Order: sequence, then structure tokens, then C-alpha cells
Amino acid sequence: MGKRQALAEYHRGSILAAAERLFSEKGTDRTTMDDIAREAEYSKATLYVYFQSKEEIVGAILLNGMAMLKKRVHQAIEGHTDWLEAYDAVCLAITGFYEENPTAYEAVMGGSLTGAEGSKSDQDIKRVAGEFCRELADFLERGMTAGTIRCAMAPMETVMLFWASVSGMIHMADRNADSLERQVGRSREEFLEDGFHMILRAIAQS
Repeated sequence: MGKRQALAEYHRGSILAAAERLFSEKGTDRTTMDDIAREAEYSKATLYVYFQSKEEIVGAILLNGMAMLKKRVHQAIEGHTDWLEAYDAVCLAITGFYEENPTAYEAVMGGSLTGAEGSKSDQDIKRVAGEFCRELADFLERGMTAGTIRCAMAPMETVMLFWASVSGMIHMADRNADSLERQVGRSREEFLEDGFHMILRAIAQS
């Protein structure tokens, strides 16, 4: 990477980091390009050198988040030869990604905020999302081939149900972390671990 490209990537990263902070604090709808420029300590004119709109910034956050989550899940799958251990690692990778990158995670979950339909950014997001879902589907097929799990549903449908279940559980645990110990006698981490295993049992029996 040349110095000019490295500098451009640095500026883009600074802008995206500032935007993520504001989206987390104020929400995407209430954040303006003026807000992002002030938070990143750039002029608005400089901001527009790197991003033409707030939608493009959201799209970049989504693409980066999707690529990061895909990498973490890939590492979790490839880092364990035992399928059940890999499953636990995948769930922990998704949870860790949410804890460390809540704005990027929300962007991934709200994938409609991808910018202009048919744009290069939109195409890249769809490509990475497709690769991510395919890897999870292949992982499920591997578990079925090995006889570790049995599932009558198509792998891609199972992926969608798995993703919705895991994400919903993480959200619920995050919003009710203080009351979990009191109501069910489990910490947030213990609650999520129980939930992930419940999802696995549901998949195995479907």
C-alpha cells in the first residue's frame, strides 16, 4: 500500500470510527454529516472527499462489520476439529463481535441501510453476506454429514433461523442483563450459553 492510499485509509477509518460513536449515542437517523465532521475533527468539505453521503458511511460500516464478523466466524470454525466445540466457538464469536462492535453489529442486522441499490458498496455487502451465510450452511452440512446433528430443513433455511435466534437472544440478554440473575438465577453469560445449546437442540431435532 502506497503512502497516499494508506493516508486515505487512515482518514476513512477515522471518519467511520467517529460515525460509529455518534450512531451508537444518537442513532443513525438523528446523526448528520455535520455531526460526523465535527466528531471526526474534519471540515465538511474534507468529509465529502471520502464519503458522498451518510448512507455511504452506513454502507461502509456495514461492509466492514460483515467482513469482520465473517472472519471471526471462519476462524471459529477452522480453529476446532470437533463440530460441537466449533459451534460453541461460533456463538462466542458472534457474541464477542456484538460486545466489541455494537454499531457495526446493528448495521449488519439492519442490512437495509446499505446505500444505493445496485451500487458497488451494495454489491460488495451482498457478496460478503452471501459468503458468510454459505460458510455457516457448509458448517451445518458438515455436522449433518458427520452425524453430529440431524436436521430435515435445508441448510440455508437453518442458517436464517439460527441467525435470527442467536441475535434475538443476544439482544434480549443485553437489555435485561441486570434482571437475569434475579429472575432466572443465571448470569448473562450463563443465560446465553444455555440459549445457544437450546438452539442447537432445536436444530438437531428439526
